[in-house]
Amino acid sequence: MNLSRRAALAAPAILAAGTARAQSPAIRLVVGFPAGGGVDAIARPVAARWQERLGQPVVIDNRPGNNGNIAMDFVAKGVADGTQLFQGNVGNLAMTHALFPSLPFDTSRDFRGVGQLTLGPLVFAVNADSPIRSMEELVAAARARPGALNFGSGGSGGVPHLAFEVWKRAADVDIVHVPYRGSAPALQDLLGGRIQMMLDGYSLMRGAHEGGRLRVIGITSSERHPQLATVPTVKEGGLDWVFESWQAIVCPAATPAAVRQRLEDRLAETFAQSDLPATLTGLGTFPRFAPGAAVDRLIREDRARWTSVVREANITAD
Repeated sequence: MNLSRRAALAAPAILAAGTARAQSPAIRLVVGFPAGGGVDAIARPVAARWQERLGQPVVIDNRPGNNGNIAMDFVAKGVADGTQLFQGNVGNLAMTHALFPSLPFDTSRDFRGVGQLTLGPLVFAVNADSPIRSMEELVAAARARPGALNFGSGGSGGVPHLAFEVWKRAADVDIVHVPYRGSAPALQDLLGGRIQMMLDGYSLMRGAHEGGRLRVIGITSSERHPQLATVPTVKEGGLDWVFESWQAIVCPAATPAAVRQRLEDRLAETFAQSDLPATLTGLGTFPRFAPGAAVDRLIREDRARWTSVVREANITAD
């Protein structure tokens, strides 16, 4: 079949565009926790849909250790051309300096926001064989045997750890913290009966919950979540306490403004034009896109707030 003159003239341009797309460098989205954890579970569907709008691969690079600080230091000191980004949560980006005062990076100075992804609750969960079936029963059991119960988290100083420390002070209970190198290993010990409970994102718990291997007894948001409509909030359990974490993507501060804007624009399109919001809702969080400038403000404001909380409550990362 003969090509028309217009098609023949257009073919080289089409080929060149396709070649450029194929040769676009991959974006490395660094996560400071092991695969299978709460941040990782959000990062993977974000990357899969975002890369379609960007026209270049987005690959997850898990660099666990020191509550995400190793990964943040790597990105802060890395290339600033838009190909090396960090996805973290309120703990990484706003709490960490209150707990680790001698870090080699500064979240406000060394990073700029690309976009917020979620504003989500944590959930309290126990093994399916546990006799504890509600938040009221958890509090009663803890008060009956101070120090006898324990909870596991993905590491000292992480979001679940700090949220739990604040909750247990509000609930006036004594429960022992058992830190792990990531939330996924902690979950395995919860399922194996080696720890009694966890507080973490539902994205981590979903498979085990739907499979009947653990029981979700409370959610920390101010209202119930559509994915967990039968699970009461902590407030419904009688304690006036709410906690909501957030996740966001940031880039090195030296990244050119035009590059940051392109990343932000394509991320906004991903939220507006794909099934990403529905997917994130299914993972038990609330999808919440906000632009990079809003992320920068969140980091500043929440960093000041959590520094005050940590100091007043004398919470440490040990």
